[in-house]
Amino acid sequence: MPWLAKKKPLISVIIIAYNMAREIPRTVQSFLPGYQQGVGADEIEIIVMENGSPDPVPEDIIASWPKNVRYVNVQNPHPSPAQALNQGIAMARGNWVCPVIDGARMVTPGIFKDAKILMDCYDNPLIATLGFHLGDKVQQENIKYGYNQDAEDALLRSIDWPNFPYRLFNIAALGGSARGAWLNAIAESNVLVMKKSFYQQLGGYDPAFDIPGGGLVNLDFFKRAIDHADSHYVLLLAEGSFHQYHGGVTTSRPVGETSLEDKTRTTWEIYAEQYENIRGVPYSTSLQIPIIYGQMRPEILRIMVEATSHIHTPSQN
Repeated sequence: MPWLAKKKPLISVIIIAYNMAREIPRTVQSFLPGYQQGVGADEIEIIVMENGSPDPVPEDIIASWPKNVRYVNVQNPHPSPAQALNQGIAMARGNWVCPVIDGARMVTPGIFKDAKILMDCYDNPLIATLGFHLGDKVQQENIKYGYNQDAEDALLRSIDWPNFPYRLFNIAALGGSARGAWLNAIAESNVLVMKKSFYQQLGGYDPAFDIPGGGLVNLDFFKRAIDHADSHYVLLLAEGSFHQYHGGVTTSRPVGETSLEDKTRTTWEIYAEQYENIRGVPYSTSLQIPIIYGQMRPEILRIMVEATSHIHTPSQN
């Protein structure tokens, strides 16, 4: 196959796309060597799993990508991204994988550089990143004030991205699942690096979470991964993923608003009910304490200060 590089890659990045023709090119760019520091072109492969989009990535964009990027149209796509993500991992040639369940997420450039160091430090590292939203508030709130793709494009131009990638922290807000930043437990990570064998040992993302968008499938996978007795949970300092606005299932609706499908309950209530039906217990954030690894950068000082207001002491009950 022409896309297949001669040398086996170190890390395979699996990106799930659905109606993200605007966002996927930036996401792919942010994972490529050249933007990513400390990795060669033959160390990374990227597999974009197009999960049934009516508006896919344009052909000219796909043709412009280097040979280590593969674009796959998922056969018999499912509304939840779990199935497509598991299929992409099965295709991955690297011994290490980076599952990206939301293809609208750009990243900072030190993730793989740090991951390569940590691979030699621990037998089974689970390397996680914090999730941010572009804009000064989470996008569920910002849409009330007119935040849209045009406003976001202007923000990215204002920091001269990608020439100054760490300025992403200057135009972003912590995601709702990571309000305590590096100072408190987080509920999920949207960009992980882990052994492919460990991903498979966990059973991957559970397709039983079949709500469009996946419901709590990402939170479920993260909790199972960091709670596993064999994993070493590491959270990267001063690295992160940044969500681009695309009208997604959760980020395009105000917080607390009832579901479009069920006007008697909020989207969270529907997600939480499904989690409890699948796992047999109510959802709760894991209190696993991560190893914090990385270099302090001035761009994250504001984030650190804001996060202090969300610190809480875990209950001893």
